[in-house]
Amino acid sequence: LGKETTREMAVAALRQLVDQYEGTNVSHLFWNVNYQRAAYRSKVWPSYWDVPAPETELTAWARKYYELHRLGIDDVFAIVIPRCRERGISPWISLRMNDHHYRDNPLSVSPFMVEHPELRLAGGKGLFNYAKPEVRRHYLALIGEVLGRYDVDGLELDWMRSAPIFEEEETASGRPVISEFMRQVRAMAAAAGERLGHPVRIAARVSATPELAYGLGFDAVEWAKQGLIDILIPGASGYPDVPVERWRTEIGTAGKACLIMPGTDRAYSCVPGGPGRGLSRETTRGFTASMLDRGADGLYLFNHFMSVDFSLRRMTPEGQKKQELMGEILRDAGDLASATAKSRLHVLTLINASTHKPLSRTEGPGLSMPFPVLPQKPLLLRIHTGPKPVIGRYLVRVGLAKSDDLADTRLTARLNSTPCRMLGDLPQPAKPDTGRDSIQRFLQFEAPLNSVLRGYNDIELGIEKGGPQTVVWLEVLIEPKTSEQGWADR
Repeated sequence: LGKETTREMAVAALRQLVDQYEGTNVSHLFWNVNYQRAAYRSKVWPSYWDVPAPETELTAWARKYYELHRLGIDDVFAIVIPRCRERGISPWISLRMNDHHYRDNPLSVSPFMVEHPELRLAGGKGLFNYAKPEVRRHYLALIGEVLGRYDVDGLELDWMRSAPIFEEEETASGRPVISEFMRQVRAMAAAAGERLGHPVRIAARVSATPELAYGLGFDAVEWAKQGLIDILIPGASGYPDVPVERWRTEIGTAGKACLIMPGTDRAYSCVPGGPGRGLSRETTRGFTASMLDRGADGLYLFNHFMSVDFSLRRMTPEGQKKQELMGEILRDAGDLASATAKSRLHVLTLINASTHKPLSRTEGPGLSMPFPVLPQKPLLLRIHTGPKPVIGRYLVRVGLAKSDDLADTRLTARLNSTPCRMLGDLPQPAKPDTGRDSIQRFLQFEAPLNSVLRGYNDIELGIEKGGPQTVVWLEVLIEPKTSEQGWADR
């Protein structure tokens, strides 16, 4: 928005936000209407620009909404939602049920939070405590207003923005409280559907696994069984190992109508505070291949809000600079055939500790990286790599931390007990990705294709030469090969 921007120009730009998704695989758009304040002129919550001196106090995204307000646009969603219908895209509203951003900034959070520390976790310093009925009424008021305001196909309750919502000792007693809350929301959505003349569905975003969600107070399995939700969105920031098949088994036939759409974010890491990497076409294909092969009904991409022509610049593991458009990444997330036709990357990551309890892997080593590799004591890791490739290469890549004898160390790798062939190390780029400098050596092995299994594969790392080492990264790159073009486009 500039000084010359008119209301007409702003409306056209908002409509373009929807138009850009034509030709991609985006079928639904979830419009987030709140952090701790509402992004529109609300009667029940304060809006982003409801501060004493908006001209001088508002910055960043909140200021954008204020500038639209000055142009006479108090509700961007009243513009983009009808545009979705014109473009054949399903419009949804997404509500952040306890957003953690700016919680110590009274200009950004709700005055209700500032004025009532007794309703917050951790002695008045944390987020809202849903054990308090006042908190639940606060959010039900927003839900009621949204359902009465917009003609949408559904409402998403994003419980991962942010968990936890109870003090730890309140979780067990709070679990049925949240289930009753979900029942109230379902009734409100049903009433809205009757008024609108079409169903208004409910989606819930929760932790990646049933036990993690349950441990935070979200009995999502029971929600699906009782018909309280139509879409379950299990996932975590950049965590690609969502056990879709286990969710489906636990939900059973009682909840067979509930769709399972696992979600992922734009970045991921293997070690807390350690090496990290952003979104790429290869990781999107890897997530898509794994999730759809496990029976997912669709994919949910969180925080993929850049324009389709936005260029993501990154450094490949081989040390090459690369640019990819967001639209290309969205198209790669279309279907299983598209995801497996070109190179895909599968990474052994951890669940974001800021919104989830520590992960105890039921299919893995029971720990989170870093992992030690010791002489005479191999390290066994398990990674899900989706469909079994029938042609091409299956490359195991291992990132090691600094050690005294790192340069002379020689590791061995086995895939499902079959020895892998050691290849040359991957080069260290001059300007590594965020956190990549923590990987001091990047080893690479090729596994025989006949040793690869569909789904989970066991990777055993041992030391052939040298002393103890520390693994801080593990990934598998699957490269299909065709006789016409050689190694597939990456």
